[in-house]
Amino acid sequence: MARDLNDTLIFVKVVEHGSFISAARALRLPKTTVSRKVQDLETRLGAQLLHRTTRKLGLTEAGNVYYEHCQRIARELDEAESAVGQLQGGPRGWLRITTPYSMGIEWIAPLLSEFHQRNPEVRVEMVLNNEPLDIIDKEIDVALRVGNLPDSNLIARRLATLRTQVYASQRYLEKHGEPLHPDDLQHHRTLAMNKQRKNGAGFSWPLHDGTKSTEFRIDPVFVANDPAGLRGALITGEGMMLGTDIMMRPYVEAGYIRRVLPAWNGPEYEMNAVFPRGRVQSPKVRAFVDFLVERLDFDAGVMQGVCPGSSCTEVGKKPELVANAYRLALRKVADETPAAQATEAEETVEA
Repeated sequence: MARDLNDTLIFVKVVEHGSFISAARALRLPKTTVSRKVQDLETRLGAQLLHRTTRKLGLTEAGNVYYEHCQRIARELDEAESAVGQLQGGPRGWLRITTPYSMGIEWIAPLLSEFHQRNPEVRVEMVLNNEPLDIIDKEIDVALRVGNLPDSNLIARRLATLRTQVYASQRYLEKHGEPLHPDDLQHHRTLAMNKQRKNGAGFSWPLHDGTKSTEFRIDPVFVANDPAGLRGALITGEGMMLGTDIMMRPYVEAGYIRRVLPAWNGPEYEMNAVFPRGRVQSPKVRAFVDFLVERLDFDAGVMQGVCPGSSCTEVGKKPELVANAYRLALRKVADETPAAQATEAEETVEA
C-alpha cells in the first residue's frame, strides 16, 4: 500500500485547526487540495476519519485513534528538523520544562542566568506543578521529578539522591523539648506533606534505624503540598519537619534549625531528568540536562543549585533563599533571641 505522509500531516493540521479553510490557510494550500488529501487518506485507510457538517468537523472513532498516533509523528518530525537545524548553530529555541514548586523556585530558577550566558539562543518556559504532568500531551521537553518513575514510556537521567531527616528549630526544642525516639513524635507538633497521609489511617513518617523501616504516627498541626510551604513554619518553631538534607542545609549551617533523632533517617528519593522514550533529544535539551548534572552536584556535598560555585559553608554564611523567601520569618525569630545573636541573624538576612 503506497503511503503519502503529506496526507497524514495535512489531516493532523485539519484536526488541530478545526476546519479545512483554517488548515489550508496555515499550510498555504488551496482548500480543495487539503480536502482532497484527506479524502485520499480515508480511501487508503478504508475508514471515515471526519464527521463533516456545515458548522464544524468532528472526529469519528477511527479518526480519533488515527489522530492520537499521527499527532506524535507530526511532532517528532518537527523536533527532528529542529534538531538538525540546531546542529548548525548550537542550542536554540524555546525549552519547556516542568518541575515541582520548591525545586523550580529554589534550585532551577537561580541557575537560569548562568545557563542563558552559556546558551544565549535558548529561552526557557518553566511549568511549576507538584503533580506529574503528561509530558507528551503537554509537549514538555524535560521533566524534573523526584521519586519512582512508573511510566514505561519515559526514560530518565539521574541527577541526585535526596536524603531526608527530621528537623526542628532551637525555638521549638526550648519550648516543647526534644523527642528521644520516633514513638515520641505523636506527642509533638509536626508539619506534614499531604502525601504523608496514609489512606484513612492518619499521618505517619517512615523512618529507619539502619536495620528496618517503621511507620511512626504523627499528628500534624500544619499540612501543605510543597515543602517550601512548611519550612517557614519550621523556622519559626511551629513544629518539626521531615525534609531533605539539601533543602535544609543552608538553614542548619545558618543556625536556624538542627537535626533531631539523629539515629533515624527518612526515605531516600531519586531526582531525575525525564524525557519521552523515543523522542529525539535536541541540542537544547542535552545542553540543559548536562548543565544540571554539573551544577546540581548534591552528592559531592556542594549546594551549587542555590549558590553556584560556592561551598555549603558559604551558603550558610549567606543563604540567598533565607534572604528572600523567609526574611519575615527569620526576623520574627530574631526578635525573641538575645541582642547579639539577633544582630548576627539580621546581618545574615541582609547579606
